[in-house]
Amino acid sequence: MSQTTQITRWLDRLGCWGRYAILPTVLLLSACSGGEDGDPPPNTPLSIPMALVVNQGETTMTTVRLDGQTSPVISTLSLGPVQADAIGGVAFSLGEWIFVTNTATNQVATIDPIGATVPILEDFLTANPLDPRVKIGQRPTRIYRDPVDKEVLWTMNDGDPATGLDTVANCSQGGSVSVLHNSHLGVGGEVPRVTSIVCLSGKGAHFIAFSRPPVTAQELAFVSSQTTGLISILLPVATAGGDVAWSEFFQKIDLCDSAKEASLGQPACDGSVTTANRSLPAGMFWSKATGKIYSYLAGYRSVVEIDPTSFTIVRRIDVPQFQQAALTPDGRLLFLVGEDSTSDPAKVSGRIGFVDLTQPTLTLVGPHALDHVRPAQFRFTADGKRLYMTQTNATIGLTPQQSGVMVRDKLLVFDATTWPTSFPLLTTVDLPSVGPLGAHALDLWVTGPKGAGSAKGIVVTNAPHTGNGSVSLIDAANHAITATIPVGRNPKQVTVYYVGLAANDNQATPTQ
Repeated sequence: MSQTTQITRWLDRLGCWGRYAILPTVLLLSACSGGEDGDPPPNTPLSIPMALVVNQGETTMTTVRLDGQTSPVISTLSLGPVQADAIGGVAFSLGEWIFVTNTATNQVATIDPIGATVPILEDFLTANPLDPRVKIGQRPTRIYRDPVDKEVLWTMNDGDPATGLDTVANCSQGGSVSVLHNSHLGVGGEVPRVTSIVCLSGKGAHFIAFSRPPVTAQELAFVSSQTTGLISILLPVATAGGDVAWSEFFQKIDLCDSAKEASLGQPACDGSVTTANRSLPAGMFWSKATGKIYSYLAGYRSVVEIDPTSFTIVRRIDVPQFQQAALTPDGRLLFLVGEDSTSDPAKVSGRIGFVDLTQPTLTLVGPHALDHVRPAQFRFTADGKRLYMTQTNATIGLTPQQSGVMVRDKLLVFDATTWPTSFPLLTTVDLPSVGPLGAHALDLWVTGPKGAGSAKGIVVTNAPHTGNGSVSLIDAANHAITATIPVGRNPKQVTVYYVGLAANDNQATPTQ
C-alpha cells in the first residue's frame, strides 16, 4: 500500500466520524458509556469498547460492544479454515491493530478496529513482503505486546508438533519467535509487517518475558522452551534499514537440576543445554518490584529467580502444591494456584499461595483453601485490588462424592488488598450452565488512572461442549449479569479492547 493511499484512508476515517447517527441505547453494563480514558465522543469507531470473542469451534472472532449502544454484536470475522482450536492468541498494539495467531495455517490475522463501525480484517501475515525470508514461523501460538515499544508484537512459534522444529523458518534446533511492527495509518504510519525472526535452541511451547531499562542497559527478551528445558536470551541488533532485528545470544540458561531429575527417575544433568531435562518451564514473568525474571517450572513444581544482568539463577523455591503461577500487577507477589483432590475423598479444594519476592528469603505463604473449587482462569485489575476467577466444570480424576458437591459455573471475586495474610472472597456470581465438559473464559474492562484502573465490567464466555456459546456481561459495581449474548461455537477466549488501552496500561493480567 502506497503512503498516498494510507494518507487518503486516514483522512477518510477522520472524516467519517460525523456520519454515524446516534443509535438507540440498550444498556449492557449499567452506567456504561463511551469516552473512557480520554476516548473520542461516544458512538464513533474510535470509542467503542469491544470484547473480542474467539469461537474455537468455527475459527471465527465475534466482536461484542460494551458501551450499551444499539445491537451488542458488531460483527463476526472468519480467521481461516474451520479447524478445532486453531486460534492461538489475541493481542493488540499501541498502533491500534488487533493481531490473532492461527496455529493451523501459520498466519497472523491483522484486524483494523478503527477504520469503520465494524472491525476490518485487513490481511493474513505470513512473511515480510519485501523480504520473504523474514516470516511468521510454524504454529504461532501465544502472542505478546512488547512492554517497551508497544507497537511491536511477538509471536511464539512452537514448530512441528512431532519434532519441535520450525520447518517454515528452517530452524534446525527448535522453534522460533517472530517480531511484528506497526503504526496506524496516517502520515508516516505503516501497516503491520514482520520485521524479524529468530530461531531458538529449544523445542516445545515457548513463553517470553522482557527485562527493561534501567535494570539492563537495553531491553532483552528471555524465551523458555518447555520440552528442552532451557531459556534463550535474545538481544536487539540495529539494521541498516532502521528496523531492530533480534538474535539469540550464545549463552543460554540451563534449567536442569540434578536433584529434581533424580526425584523423577532421570539421569543427572550433563551440563549441556542441548540435552533435554524435565523442568517443563510453563510461565515467564518480569517483576518491576525486583527487576528479576521468574520462571515457573511445572515439571519440578518450583520457581527460579533469574538475574537479567548476569543470566544466572540466583534463587529458587519449591511450590509442590500448585500448578499455575503469575505475578501481581505491582510485581511484589508471586501468585500460585493449584488444587488438592487426594487429601479428602469427599471434597476437592482449590489452593492459593503467595511468595513475597521483595523479601531476603523466598517463603511460601499459604495455601489458602477454596473448598469444592477447581480453579481455571483468573485476571487481576491493573490496580491489583481485585482478582476474578473461573473454575473448571470437569470432574475427571474426582471421586463421585467430590464431583457431587463441586462448585460449577461460578465467577469468584476476591479482595486482593489483604494479601498475602488472607484471601477473602467478596462475592460469587452465578453463570449460565455449560455442562460437565464446558468451560468459561474471562477478561476485564478496566478504566481509570493510567496503570491503576479498576474493573468497570467483567466479560465471561460460556462455552458448552456442543452447540453455540454465549458471552455474559457483568457490572463490576454490583456483580449483576446485565446481558448474555449468543456468539459462535466453543468461545474459549475473550479479550477486551478499546482504543488507548495499550497506551493507558490498563489491560487485565495475565494476558496469555
